Amino acid sequence: MIAGKEEIYNWLIIAIQQPVDRIQELFYFDKKDKEFFSILITDYFLFDENLNVSTDVSSSYLLQNLEKLREKIRRIENDNPEIVALPRLGVSKANQEIEYFLQEIDSFLNLNAIKIEDAIIWIPGESGSITINLTDKTADEKKRAWWRFW
Repeated sequence: MIAGKEEIYNWLIIAIQQPVDRIQELFYFDKKDKEFFSILITDYFLFDENLNVSTDVSSSYLLQNLEKLREKIRRIENDNPEIVALPRLGVSKANQEIEYFLQEIDSFLNLNAIKIEDAIIWIPGESGSITINLTDKTADEKKRAWWRFW
């Protein structure tokens, strides 16, 4: 977990510079836990449609991180008002002065009543790897149908 103000601002700058159409990583703030966090699109493959850990997937995430990730995804999918998506400014503004990004970040923080001094960044301690068994003929064909809509 990262808690220093400078590190959080650096993380936020990276998050808001993401192109609008890039979905490899999604960035959020959890007001309940006072945590900034991101979810990789591949993290969704860890779970079935009921958000149970999928039987045909293995991961290097620790169980506690899988549980936390599942809880955050569930809250995102249920449109929990305490989970706030960070804005994306896109690549077209990537060459702007750092002051521009800091103003946008401060605006986001103020609009959402986020005190950066109280916040942390949740990053699982281990790097995550996911292995999916694609040869399982018994797997329900609809099991991962959600990806077709992205």
